[in-house]
Amino acid sequence: MAIQYRVNYQKAIETVLWLTNKKPGIDIYHIGKVIFYAEKSHLNKYARPLIGDIYKKGEYGPFPSTIRDIIQQNNRWLDPDHLQESIDAFRVVTEPFLTPIPKRPANLDFFSKTDIESLSEALEAVGSLTFEELRKLTYEEKSFLSAIENGESNYELLINENNPLKNEIIKEIQETYRYVCV
Repeated sequence: MAIQYRVNYQKAIETVLWLTNKKPGIDIYHIGKVIFYAEKSHLNKYARPLIGDIYKKGEYGPFPSTIRDIIQQNNRWLDPDHLQESIDAFRVVTEPFLTPIPKRPANLDFFSKTDIESLSEALEAVGSLTFEELRKLTYEEKSFLSAIENGESNYELLINENNPLKNEIIKEIQETYRYVCV
């Protein structure tokens, strides 16, 4: 059974705000990839997810489906309360790409020090890559290669093969996900 987590919607919205305040003009594609790599890094270092989003295999690589829904602000799958929270948090410019524009700063109370560390590192590493560079990079991800089209990625596959704590992290997330799963 694939390991998935219960998404923290408020933290997801605050993460979009954090990224859009740190890198004005960052589009939906780059936000999704930064969050993917931040989530992966955090899981590899601290054995817990950042947001717990559901990563789907899409045409342009893995994407966090909740983040996509929150930014699109018109998705029928999004709870009305979460939709309103996202509308209150940022407006969305649609041209040339969906780009959230923050209406306020992120509430840092939702983040741990390690959350900010992982987000900062991921933003630095992939936030300025081109669309094609990001697509190529994410196409090499084990979790992406293993998922079926529009299928969900397994969090276990986000653990790096060369991580010396791989087995311990997998054991930890298998144990804890039962309490925080979808």
